[in-house]
Amino acid sequence: MPAQWHSSTSELTARATALAEPVLHSLSQPAQVRRLRLLLVALFTLWGVLALVRMVWALLPAAAPAAAPAQVINPVSNSAPAASRELDIERMRGWHLFGEAGAAPVAPAPQPVVSNARDGIEEGARETRLALKLRGIVASTADGLGHAIIEHRAQQAVYAVEDKLPAPGRVTLAKVMPRQVILDNGGTYERLELYEESELGALAPPAPTPADQAEALDRRGEPEITELASDYRSRLYQNPQSLAEVVNISAVRRDGALVGYRVAPGKDREQFDQLGFRPGDLVTSVNGISLDSPANTMKLYNAMRSAGEVVFELEREQQPLTLSVSLEDSGQ
Repeated sequence: MPAQWHSSTSELTARATALAEPVLHSLSQPAQVRRLRLLLVALFTLWGVLALVRMVWALLPAAAPAAAPAQVINPVSNSAPAASRELDIERMRGWHLFGEAGAAPVAPAPQPVVSNARDGIEEGARETRLALKLRGIVASTADGLGHAIIEHRAQQAVYAVEDKLPAPGRVTLAKVMPRQVILDNGGTYERLELYEESELGALAPPAPTPADQAEALDRRGEPEITELASDYRSRLYQNPQSLAEVVNISAVRRDGALVGYRVAPGKDREQFDQLGFRPGDLVTSVNGISLDSPANTMKLYNAMRSAGEVVFELEREQQPLTLSVSLEDSGQ
């Protein structure tokens, strides 16, 4: 097998050599070489010319295509309006776009009145039997709102509307009024009066006889009393129920009208005496604000925030007395 393949290859080589010898022989002649050179030069020249023409043609601007005629989508109609579309002035006048001349003005619709949830809850409210005592009221500009000083088991505290009261069951303060408060006792409204007869009120002396000039007790020059009174004012706005340690108060009325509040010492009798009070003193006015109306309670509450001193108008042993205490150090 290798011998046959070798012999075939030798034959092909011999044939190719025989065919190439005449061509090589002819090309070795000077005349043939000259012709071949001329042919190659002609071919290269033709190729260069074609390349130059293509480059010039590429640099020339192409002619813009002719624009197609615009097509009108919504042509304007020049037809005259129909006679039925003429403006009807009389019909427009009948519309009364700006109101009818001489007509009576239309009254605005009444606005709905928003009712207060506390309105009328005092009607039909029975007197409470809970062991609570109303000692004071701080009125508010909003109807039914405010604060009340309520005592339970000799402990006084300030409560706002919707606050829970220290009584058995679900008892809350529902409404504050000038002379009473309404309690919500498990869904039943009960009233708690401000001017209840108390032990101090029952022991109140008869009406005092007016004097030509009230006795004055001035404690404003005593630094210890000034510091003590200033401390009580701070406790009034921060922790009002803490004042029950010094003084207990109860409303006093005569002929059905409030005249003031009677004071008695609390747990700390010594401080009560230092301020200049005595058990049974009836306070009728503070800094010129009379205590014969619950409406003045808020005025007094606001005035005491910036007051430099406090002047109590008292009734002691049927005689008028003025007690003055400073709230600010004279050296400041």
